[in-house]
Amino acid sequence: MSSVDSHLVPLLEPSSRADAEPEPEPKYESRKLAWLKLSASIVAAVGLMIGGIVLSRLKNKVAGSATVHSIIPLGNLITFHMGPVFTLAATIITEIIGSVHATALRSTLINERRLSPNAKYRLGFNTNSRLFVASNEGGWTNPNGQLMNALMALLLVISYAASALIVTPIQIFEGPDYNTIENRKATSGLAAPPIIIFGLSLFLQGIISLFGTYHCGPYWLDSTDLVFTTKQQIDNHTIVPRPHRCMRNVLQGKSTTYPLTTPDPHSIPDSLKPLARQPSAWNANPTAKKAAITLWSLIPVYAVWGAIVYALSVYVSTGVSKSGHIKSVGIGSAKPSDFSWAFVPNINTLSFGVAFMTTHPLEEASLPSMAWPSILLVFMAIQSGLTLTLHYCEVIINTTRDECVWRRAVGDKGVSTVQQGLLRGIIVKALGSWRGVFLLVTKYFCHWLFAQSFQITGVFAQPAEVLAESHFTGMEVIAHCAQVWYLSALLIGFATITTLIAIYKPRGPQPAAYGHFQTLADLIDEWPPVKSALDDKSPSVLYWGHKSGLDKDGICHAGTSDRRLPPVKMDYMYGGELDPKWPSTAKKESV
Repeated sequence: MSSVDSHLVPLLEPSSRADAEPEPEPKYESRKLAWLKLSASIVAAVGLMIGGIVLSRLKNKVAGSATVHSIIPLGNLITFHMGPVFTLAATIITEIIGSVHATALRSTLINERRLSPNAKYRLGFNTNSRLFVASNEGGWTNPNGQLMNALMALLLVISYAASALIVTPIQIFEGPDYNTIENRKATSGLAAPPIIIFGLSLFLQGIISLFGTYHCGPYWLDSTDLVFTTKQQIDNHTIVPRPHRCMRNVLQGKSTTYPLTTPDPHSIPDSLKPLARQPSAWNANPTAKKAAITLWSLIPVYAVWGAIVYALSVYVSTGVSKSGHIKSVGIGSAKPSDFSWAFVPNINTLSFGVAFMTTHPLEEASLPSMAWPSILLVFMAIQSGLTLTLHYCEVIINTTRDECVWRRAVGDKGVSTVQQGLLRGIIVKALGSWRGVFLLVTKYFCHWLFAQSFQITGVFAQPAEVLAESHFTGMEVIAHCAQVWYLSALLIGFATITTLIAIYKPRGPQPAAYGHFQTLADLIDEWPPVKSALDDKSPSVLYWGHKSGLDKDGICHAGTSDRRLPPVKMDYMYGGELDPKWPSTAKKESV
């Protein structure tokens, strides 16, 4: 039986293979890092919920004797110092939970493909958007299914929205004239309801991801273990290496994987000369192209939103409801000299808002029963596009990261073929790629700036003749025009850099794969020998390059080895198969 036929046997009889091979037991050792991260995140979420509940039960006094519910004054601390803390917490914790959820989902999809070879293949690339790709098995109870993915997307939006509403600026007007800026004093406080909602959203995300780690099959396949995951699928006959494709990149060698059919052994693709430049991620992965287009489409939305805030602030600044409990707040002037364009909003920033008046202005102050839910829903609706689009852009960053990993095969150190360890996994995910750090920092600043553009402010009036008494006036929900436009400018810069990353064409003849598993399986024709535990100190790596000279048809072969290989010959045609004398040839031609 030929080598090609031996690869095709598992595909011809998938049911007999399933009967012959018992289901492997799940290996939980590699999930220790995931459980460690989830445990820390869930503990932090529970702490936030408990803290929010305790704070909501307290009655606090602001600049006098008026009692205020659900707002905890912070003394002289200002919003600029406290706001970034909660935005940073939301960014870090959601990224930690998201990394576990993404790994559980991709492990589930690969496992489903292993169990059912003719099922729809949903994981062609190593990188996918975890919120927009889901398992089709198990119904609504599947923690990696469509319903739970939709819930994870909703909870992600809630997390960022709630974290932005926690810090509440407080304005206190003193003296007989409450409407003059000269008599205004600014401080800040913490709002208990957003703290509770923030903690609850993080807790639910952690629980869903935790269940996902137990229902993703026996293999835990992390996205940073690109080559290891490819080898795992080849060993399980999930994908089958196709011959004569040693110089075909993801576009030249890409073909449908559904339904999984037996390739024709007599059908040999044409030989190719090596390319000096490879295709870009924009052309190789359709999802990367969609992500870039979505990001550019978001920019005019926020630019128009800023213009709407500007118009409302100028022309609708004195509206009052019939009940008198709700009124609009604006600057009422179109002169640029009348307001501030500072990066951080202040009392002179061009803004428009709605003020909810308290039902007990002289005694105990509290918001109307529907105020907090309404505020949160409005903020979620405005922010959801930003949150989900930034998440979607992970496809561009991680797809190009996968290609950088594969292209190490022509370098001095090669590309690793083993699964990451616990400590190395933490370091690689946190600082392993400048693209990942760039995306993480961008997420933080975009969400922080958006939080600055939409704020809740508590307004108090304190009579000058009775300094011990403070009357709660109301709660203002304010949108700042300048900060929305600054966010649009920041998104333009991010979109420009991200698009340049997406359209960049890697140099060199090594065929680009961008984490496409079938392409990698076609390009990797030889794997390093399996090493025992005593050999762990010596790395298991792959190198790619020229392997066999001209055959009888004048065709060369390129492939992989555990030893450094010479570069391919740019003027030769490639597409042949491995020379049976390869081991001796390798020793002769390797660098």
